Amino acid sequence: MRLLTRPSAPTADLYIANACADWLADGKLTRPGPTAFTTDSTLLLLRHDARLAPGLRRKRLVYLIDDAWEAGPRDASLSPFYRSKIALVERRAARFYMPRAAAVVVSSPALLASAQALTGAKVHLLDPYWSEPLPDLAHFAHPGTDIAFLGAQLHADDLRFLLPVLARTLDTHADVTVTLSAGHALPSELAAHPRLRLMAGLSWPAYRAALRDRRFHLALYPLRATPFNAGRSRNKIVEHAVVGAAPLYSAGWPPGDAAAAAGAGLALPERPEIWAAAIAALIADRPRMARMAAAARAHASRINDPAAQRRLWAALLDLGAAA
Repeated sequence: MRLLTRPSAPTADLYIANACADWLADGKLTRPGPTAFTTDSTLLLLRHDARLAPGLRRKRLVYLIDDAWEAGPRDASLSPFYRSKIALVERRAARFYMPRAAAVVVSSPALLASAQALTGAKVHLLDPYWSEPLPDLAHFAHPGTDIAFLGAQLHADDLRFLLPVLARTLDTHADVTVTLSAGHALPSELAAHPRLRLMAGLSWPAYRAALRDRRFHLALYPLRATPFNAGRSRNKIVEHAVVGAAPLYSAGWPPGDAAAAAGAGLALPERPEIWAAAIAALIADRPRMARMAAAARAHASRINDPAAQRRLWAALLDLGAAA
């Protein structure tokens, strides 16, 4: 199972380490493995134990998971590798640890029912937290439009929906560049396009560091209506604000719909021509695009709350007044 996992753990940063860095620094909280945190009384396990030293025990166990562990193995939109990884690592761990946990934490409302079916303990809902500063929008004063799709390989099916949109946008707007994560399968003409940029595959810490210096005008996040996507957290809402972008989301994804209702993005139906038209309209109306990016920054600032995580962990990990 260890070979299917990585030594860095985005889940750990987004759900506890970013918000509780001071507790780690002063020893109130320790981290014996990429997916484990401990206090004197409690072990917090995140997702799985594949890189955890054997024999680590505490009186209480708290378990957190941020993936659709039941839906993933049967979701044909995912690659065989990821379906196997979710089945052999995340689902195996969830089914083993949830019944033994004193409390369970999940990252989206869609995961609550699956967790409640496995445990008699209370299930808590927790949103991610990014500690990166949210930038100003000075990049909107410069010419050109930089568009990003920041989804990794787990988003391959979502990117396939976007490919004709990206090709059309590049063909009709000479001042547009498009940035994608490397490793996606692309049509040869798009892959060779001189204004397509690929972000090299990076470790999670290196990716976080790179985002601090990247700026985009538009960020695209279509989510196909798949079983795995139904469990996604609102993580990308904040990630897009970290790069200063005005975001476009799929209609029907609750965090995206909420952002659109706040004027902090657009929520669009799953039709490529509508996405292409929306992108073209924003490129043609740069003040509107900048206002949307500003609203997205303000919306992310409201929901990106370390205090909520600190309150929950202080209670669940027996940290008392540490919050």
